[in-house]
Amino acid sequence: MQEAEIGNTGIQGTAKQDIVLPIPRFALTQLKIILLGFSGLIALSTVSFMLWRDQLQTDMRVVRSELRIASVTRGDLRREIAAMGKIVVANSPTLYSSADGIVTYEVKAGDRVKQGQLLLSVESPALTSRYQQANAVLARLQTELAGRELSAQKNQLEAKQTAQFAELNLRNAQRDFGRYQLGLDKGFVSQQEFDRAEENLHIAELKAQQAPEQLTLITQMTKTEIQNTVKQIEEQQAIVTELQREVNALNVNSPVDAMVGNLAVNQKSAVAMHQALITVIDLSHYEVEIEVPENYAPELSPGMAVEIKLDSNIYPGAITAIAPEVNAGQVKVRLHFTADEPQHLRQNQRITATILLEVRKDVLKLPRGLYAELDNGRNVFKVTGNKAFKTPVSYGVWGLDDIEVTHGVALGDEIIISDTSAYREIQSLYIKQ
Repeated sequence: MQEAEIGNTGIQGTAKQDIVLPIPRFALTQLKIILLGFSGLIALSTVSFMLWRDQLQTDMRVVRSELRIASVTRGDLRREIAAMGKIVVANSPTLYSSADGIVTYEVKAGDRVKQGQLLLSVESPALTSRYQQANAVLARLQTELAGRELSAQKNQLEAKQTAQFAELNLRNAQRDFGRYQLGLDKGFVSQQEFDRAEENLHIAELKAQQAPEQLTLITQMTKTEIQNTVKQIEEQQAIVTELQREVNALNVNSPVDAMVGNLAVNQKSAVAMHQALITVIDLSHYEVEIEVPENYAPELSPGMAVEIKLDSNIYPGAITAIAPEVNAGQVKVRLHFTADEPQHLRQNQRITATILLEVRKDVLKLPRGLYAELDNGRNVFKVTGNKAFKTPVSYGVWGLDDIEVTHGVALGDEIIISDTSAYREIQSLYIKQ
């Protein structure tokens, strides 16, 4: 209106004097920086708000570097027992006295001895006397046997002679009877003489008949007497043999190539029968002795496979014996090397043994750790993003390195496996990078 009025009055306005000036380049740059800064501030505020909101939704904040996190995997799980043990000699026999007497040692503790080498002797007068008496009885019985055999030969010879005489007398009696019968018929022999001849014939026949039977009886009697004497000799020989064994046992020899261990009594001491005298250590063969908790003992049996770790090497082995008694909650188990024994073994050398109880195929598992004791093994912390929530789980078989998880997690889930006992009352965690 003013310009119109001015125009109408003949006075020119200032509109034609306005000039559009360009915006300087540095001003555009500053504007862009301001806009970018403002956008970054908005983004940072948004992230900070989200982080602040996440922290409000959790019970506690933790630093990720302080945690150990592992994923649930699938595979085979070995259920094993790991136990410490030591190398022991497989054979260390203790030798005993076979009789009362006085001991004389021929070796000292620590000596190396060969199989069959004399270790000690026991002087036993009582045993020696019994042995001599038994030998005397045996000699007497052997003499009696020889006498009975001679007597049997004599008796048999006499019986044979008697039988032969009886046969000869029978023939003479038969001839006399024939002559008397002929004389009786012709009348120059009386009836009385004939009867006597007939009687003599009957007597001769009877003796001739009994003579072989008497020979047989004498033969059987002498045979029985000889058999009885032979039996007595055999019994006495057994007694002498046993006493001879006991006398020989008074000299105690080493049963194996070994080292002398312990001398049970002093030199020239009086010892009783069955008293321990000396121990020898067989250095040619070793075994392993371990202790396992008694609750595992019912699952063990001779022949079960074992891995024996010695000086960073692993050797195959097997269970040979399980002690029947429990000592301080532990059961002693003997193992042996199933392959060649390692070289340079030493008694009481420390080892580690692993006994395989079973193998579970294709199971979900986690590394074993203290986390599994959270809430008595009922919960774990499962990681989701930057949060971890307490999750109920169930465990199956526990191995030395892994634990079977039967419920509550899936393959690939991330679980906090470090010690979570400090979070026992916590339900969720916020994990800071």
